[in-house]
Amino acid sequence: MNQIKYFLRITLLAAAVTLCFPQYGYAYIDPGTGSYVFQIIIAAFVALSFMVKIYWLKIKGFIGRLFSKK
Repeated sequence: MNQIKYFLRITLLAAAVTLCFPQYGYAYIDPGTGSYVFQIIIAAFVALSFMVKIYWLKIKGFIGRLFSKK
């Protein structure tokens, strides 16, 4: 049983060292992936602006209460 624990500790230590000191990864982002990321950014911007449009009165009231003098 102790040998299994020892082996598990050594294995976890080796995995931790490997993850902490990675080698260089030679990779690239192809145009399809770049286009997909660009679409995600545009979609997030459109969704955020639509959400602001829907809740505009609540946002305006919150900001008004935040800066109002009492």
